[in-house]
Amino acid sequence: MDISGLLEKKKRYEAVKDSIPEATRISLENAFEVEYTHHSTAIEGNTLTLMETKVVLEDGIAIGGKSLREIYEVVNHNKAYQYVKECIGKGLALEENMVKDIHALLMENILTGGIYRREDVGDQRRGHTLSLCEYILFRTETAGHHGCL
Repeated sequence: MDISGLLEKKKRYEAVKDSIPEATRISLENAFEVEYTHHSTAIEGNTLTLMETKVVLEDGIAIGGKSLREIYEVVNHNKAYQYVKECIGKGLALEENMVKDIHALLMENILTGGIYRREDVGDQRRGHTLSLCEYILFRTETAGHHGCL
């Protein structure tokens, strides 16, 4: 779907959102957040099911047999999403510090986040380099930044 299709859907939603009961709207938003977090973390290899993601986010219960990293990935993703929603609600423009803050939220209790890295990231099993850090480092340093996110 192109941006014009999304904007049209947003326009239609804005036209009727006040007629949607608040409890229904909140329920739909919560369901979206759980599904969004589940699918976003699953793409990155997280093995929690949709129902397990829901339990972690809504009940705050860790799932037996799952690594702490996977639990933190789900919790952190939701924190980062809430932060982005808050920034949008305040009408803030996307800036470098905000990107670093999002990264720090995503990496909390997993890795050090919110800083630039100075090495390539790759998948050693497949022999792929996923980031061309030297190129990005050059580009960011010429722009006044100091590394790769």
